[in-house]
Amino acid sequence: MGKCYPEKMYATGAVGQTHFGASENGDMIEEGFIDDYMMPNLTAYNETCANLCNAMFSFRMLGIHGQAKYADIIELVMHNSGLSGISVEGKDYFYANPLRMLHNTRDYNAHADVTETPDREGYLACFCCPPNLVRTISNLSGWAYSLADNGVHVNLYGSNNLTTTMLDGSAIKLTQDTEYPWKGLVKLTVESCKSDAFDIALRVPEWATGATITINGEDAGVKATPATYAVLHRNWKAGDVIVIDIPMEATFIEGHQRIEEVRNQVAIKRGPVVYCIETPDLPDDVSVLDVYVKGDSELAVDYQPDFLGGTAIITADTYLRSREQGAMYTAVKKPDWQETRTKFVPYYAWSNRGTAEMTVFVPVVWK
Repeated sequence: MGKCYPEKMYATGAVGQTHFGASENGDMIEEGFIDDYMMPNLTAYNETCANLCNAMFSFRMLGIHGQAKYADIIELVMHNSGLSGISVEGKDYFYANPLRMLHNTRDYNAHADVTETPDREGYLACFCCPPNLVRTISNLSGWAYSLADNGVHVNLYGSNNLTTTMLDGSAIKLTQDTEYPWKGLVKLTVESCKSDAFDIALRVPEWATGATITINGEDAGVKATPATYAVLHRNWKAGDVIVIDIPMEATFIEGHQRIEEVRNQVAIKRGPVVYCIETPDLPDDVSVLDVYVKGDSELAVDYQPDFLGGTAIITADTYLRSREQGAMYTAVKKPDWQETRTKFVPYYAWSNRGTAEMTVFVPVVWK
């Protein structure tokens, strides 16, 4: 866990690749890990509790080491594989969080202890994930900031008010105003503080390039290096305004060369949010396995306040490939592509429109 992307962690921050794994001495264990870079999509277990534990562990590591990469993991989990465990209405849950779901491929009633499901459920017989998720969300207010020897570190972005006491006993009040993660502009206002100089440190996410920081409208004179904290040291006063403007470009991401299941495939990510395709956004009788994305496609972002609780969707140029589900292996012929624009939705919001197929990674075609 010393790296931002350990070799057993998914692009969504999820961990625990398999329902059944093995310990180092070969004993079978449930909810386990398998080899590095072995990252199945369809059968990925990724228990909600395990994903949340990834965030909890990272918060403790952040407290020990003070490195921004741990806050990056917290943010990744809480915007993706943690939040995917609960519906947008807040009443239905997932125990497992795969990166791909296909119709009629698994027996979800194979035995009494099955916890993988094709749909969210209002009650989980193994009832650890729902309360763990809710209590973790409630804990985020305590994770958003950390106290350092002479200042405050801003770990997570989201509109809030901070009223606390720094380590020297002095009081501080900050207001954070932002529409993050849909917009990258974050404004922090100092409401009250001590007169002596102290630090306010802003996390620059590891994916953020070209971020800028101003104080009262002027350049802060501090470089916004990705995966670090930009430390602002000065005599602060009430009314001071800090703005960090983080570009929110939608982009394709790809996996390590050794991740066999996503070779020649890409996913879409914008800021900390990972996206996926669902069959409600495809023509009838088209599987997510039939979708290929155009590598040089424009990724158009559109915030829709009345869709899935309010979310930014992304549309991209895709090719649909029609083929029969036949033999295990068949001779190859040039595909008959159907070009179309396809909607991608945040992974955390999938399975809120009925039973659906879904995939995070799709094959990419460059022409």
